[in-house]
Amino acid sequence: MQHLQNMKVMIKVMLIVCHCGGSSSDTTRQLSVLVGADVTLGCLFDKLSRLVEWSALTVEWNVVDTHAEKSVVYTFEDGRAHVNREGSEVDRMQLLQSDASLQLHNVTVGDEGLYSCRIITPVVYTETTSLEVLARPSVLLPEKAAVTEGEEKTIQCDITGFYPEKLAVTWLILNGSRTVLAGLSPLSRVCTEMAIHNADGTFSIRSGITMHSSAVKGGEMSLMCQVEHKTYSRPYNTSVTLTVQAPPQPVYSDVTLIALTSVTSLLLVSAAIGGALLLYAYLSPPSVSEISKPSIVYAQVQTDLRCTIRGAGQRELRVR
Repeated sequence: MQHLQNMKVMIKVMLIVCHCGGSSSDTTRQLSVLVGADVTLGCLFDKLSRLVEWSALTVEWNVVDTHAEKSVVYTFEDGRAHVNREGSEVDRMQLLQSDASLQLHNVTVGDEGLYSCRIITPVVYTETTSLEVLARPSVLLPEKAAVTEGEEKTIQCDITGFYPEKLAVTWLILNGSRTVLAGLSPLSRVCTEMAIHNADGTFSIRSGITMHSSAVKGGEMSLMCQVEHKTYSRPYNTSVTLTVQAPPQPVYSDVTLIALTSVTSLLLVSAAIGGALLLYAYLSPPSVSEISKPSIVYAQVQTDLRCTIRGAGQRELRVR
């Protein structure tokens, strides 16, 4: 009899421990989402045996980011929600259904990290989710390009807005049905710059190929910029057609150049002759006519005497 009573006490203790100890998920969920999308981080806890007051329910969402820094994302306490990350929310109606899933709108690179959900009903329940954020690259390559005969041409493949940073760029030469790796001959060079960290957390990179015109067989070839990134299930390819063009012709023909030279020479000669004539006229002494006077000159009476001076120009003259 005593043994049965002891068993009942042990069962009661176990029930109390199970009720108050709460529970937690043993595994961490893995989620991947593209930048700009919405994502829901699940957090389902034990169904409430009875309807609890909002004041008795606490929800905490925290995140440890890629820099190992912990921050509070969202809390629900005393019947009020406190949002620290704009665009995050927990549906109140879903809470009544034992669902404290966190919704993140317009995900950015900065949202990546390990999220933990903690529910107090007052039973404590915890769950973790690892969120991986991805950004698909934007690849820009001209469709056509031309290299002048006897010269080189550099073509750039711009790859922007990708995350994570790991990315591979390969240049290929398409020669008919054959595909050859570029940059292996002296006639072609490949240069890929270091990735640049953008303000939004994504990365950008530029890769260029320099081709000599003599490497373009038949006057035309196709070059492929191949990009490998985690957001692609297979390599992304884009190509450009490179053609060889003749050197630029002179703007004027030989006949035109001769005519222009002749006209220019004639104008220069005319200008020289005209200048010489003007200079001669300017430097030659002026001519003075004889002095004209009245036929009768009276004593002690003012008389006008006149003469004509030609070729003086603008020079200063002194007459005595």
